[in-house]
Amino acid sequence: MIQENSLKFGQAFYGTEHPETAAQRIKKDYVDTMIALKRENMERVYSYVSGLMDKAKEELGHARSGGSSGDHRKQALRAHIDEIAAYLKGQALDVAPPETGSDGHYVLNDIAAFFGRVKCVMDQWYDGHLIAMYDEMVVLTNLKTKTVKE
Repeated sequence: MIQENSLKFGQAFYGTEHPETAAQRIKKDYVDTMIALKRENMERVYSYVSGLMDKAKEELGHARSGGSSGDHRKQALRAHIDEIAAYLKGQALDVAPPETGSDGHYVLNDIAAFFGRVKCVMDQWYDGHLIAMYDEMVVLTNLKTKTVKE
């Protein structure tokens, strides 16, 4: 027997999900989807730059070994470094390229420091995006509301 003050559900709810439970599930699905989309983009950018760095490191090894193809390897290395710098600039990240020698190629001894700066900037970028995403999700789930000054 249903009391007068209790919640009344029609036959449509018998054996189905409660409306409040459904609303929470939909909200959770939305938050999970937003997190997945943002993380996917962040992972794609991070993986792309890491791939470019791996190619550049390989060329650096070949350029250091010298040989008859040394200039060709230095040009390929320069192209990889220029692409890394351009891609980072497209992500609003500015990393100074290595010094250029008198031959127009990057100074080989300065390239490792460039790689270190790129790695550091990418890690900070990634962490910053994770924190921003976390803050967005906290607000979306009403775990913390924005404070309004009166």
